[in-house]
Amino acid sequence: MDPVVPKVFQHERVYIQADRGIVEVFRRSNVIGPYRYPLAWVTVYAEARRGGRTRLHFGIAEDLGEPIYGCVPNSGPVFCRHEIPTADEPLYRAFFTELAHLADRPIAS
Repeated sequence: MDPVVPKVFQHERVYIQADRGIVEVFRRSNVIGPYRYPLAWVTVYAEARRGGRTRLHFGIAEDLGEPIYGCVPNSGPVFCRHEIPTADEPLYRAFFTELAHLADRPIAS
């Protein structure tokens, strides 16, 4: 049996790792963290901001049928916010789309 290889995404000051059904979000900042939650619970909401910026809200789904990633606020609490250039948002969307497929979770269009 092949060992499970974690899925890793690293961009600027953020490092996200999904391994054996657990997602961990690390940020190089003075904010408390890292954050660790089951992949089945995690949602990410992308909020367009002024000045070519997008704020990502990492949260916990109240309804486990919610999309893992989208542009509609999730129903549960937010555990982390991170602002990125809007041009980089597709990189995050692609990573969470891959995780959605692995976890049999929907992703908003």
